[in-house]
Amino acid sequence: MDKKSSLMRIPEAGEKSLRIELILAGLVMGVMTFLPFVGYTYKKARYTLSGMSLISGKTICGGKVVLTPSVPVILMLVAAVAIILAGVLCSVFSADKGMLIAAAASIVSLACNMFFASSISGQISKGKNITVSVGSIIALICGFLVLIWTLWALWKMKVLSALDFMAVPGMLYFFINNYIPMAGIMIAFKKIDYSVGIFKSPWNGLNNFKPLFVSASGGILASDAFKITKNTLLYNIAFIVLGIIVGVVVGICLSDIMSSILQKFFQTSILLPQLISYVIVAYIVYAFFSNDAGLVNHVLGTNINFYSEPKYWPFVLIFINIWKMAGYNGIIFLSSIVGIDKSIYEAASIDGATRWQKIKFITLPLLKPTIMTLFMLQVGRIMYSDFGLFYQVPLDSGALRSVTDTIDTYVYRFLMTMNNIGVSSAASTYQAIVGFILVMVVNSIVRRVDEQNALF
Repeated sequence: MDKKSSLMRIPEAGEKSLRIELILAGLVMGVMTFLPFVGYTYKKARYTLSGMSLISGKTICGGKVVLTPSVPVILMLVAAVAIILAGVLCSVFSADKGMLIAAAASIVSLACNMFFASSISGQISKGKNITVSVGSIIALICGFLVLIWTLWALWKMKVLSALDFMAVPGMLYFFINNYIPMAGIMIAFKKIDYSVGIFKSPWNGLNNFKPLFVSASGGILASDAFKITKNTLLYNIAFIVLGIIVGVVVGICLSDIMSSILQKFFQTSILLPQLISYVIVAYIVYAFFSNDAGLVNHVLGTNINFYSEPKYWPFVLIFINIWKMAGYNGIIFLSSIVGIDKSIYEAASIDGATRWQKIKFITLPLLKPTIMTLFMLQVGRIMYSDFGLFYQVPLDSGALRSVTDTIDTYVYRFLMTMNNIGVSSAASTYQAIVGFILVMVVNSIVRRVDEQNALF
């Protein structure tokens, strides 16, 4: 047996036990669909429904047989069949592939069973006397045991390592926090009725998008979508370009400090603004630009009401962002500069290169991968804005919204102030779609110029 075919396989006796136990577990989970899954009382009559009745849709509701197939229960049966096939796969092909399929199927079974049980418990809380019966409970226990056993077997076969198990909490958080909420995109196309909930609310077509794209004057250039998109994109372009330039300059300056004590002091000092909350920054900015006691008006001897003059705020917001992010970006580039081989600089010094020539012909070219990576990561969030910077720092002044209103502040205002969850969700959907398109376009351009620095 060659190395590839023998890798990640367990002894034949273990594979036989593996096959039998998986097949038995799948059979038990499949048989459970014929046992009572749920019971409830209607007009003093007790009804029990098996998993098979839930799959076929022949369920009793109000004393009548109705067609209401349960998708979670169907997926639970599919998972049971997949576990049986995984047991067969262990003997035909390889144990590791069979165990991976069984582990995935058990996760699906557990998720569907818990979703089914939670929906039933929701009905119980409404006083309908609905209970989960033995079939669902046994299927849940079997799914849990199969998952634990398959993960243990995969670890013994060295398919999974300790690092994989350590990554599970982060993967679960990422899945729960980033992917499950994507189902909420339906809110953008519904007229939400809080009395019946999101799923039962009537569909509203594209009406939630009308406040975004339809203005009082009728022109697209005067619409809210154009204004908030323009502000979001222009600000982020300025933040990305100036942030990278300032970060490179700061990183080079920090790398030229020979004393380790002074270098650590300046690193800490320049990183402090990154750690300051925007609530504190808003008070600092107010101390500078207050109409009555602001430092700027006091020094210049003027009486400018900065919080009602939009023309000053693009410069103020860009300066604040660069001030806060300079230390973070500088340390990123400093770490890359430290990794450059010192012998290259020594060879350049022997050849008579000046400090500027070293930066131009050595430092900057070798920083190109870091610059491109940071650029692509920031482009990935080009349709998102820092809520604290655009909402708290200008103190949500209505007179400044022409230059401070971005997609995030627009969503927040429609959700919290106007209590319009449909338009708020429509704006978020528009933000996600346009952001996705921009990321794909920029990545394709970077891939044509330098394929190695593209994200994908």
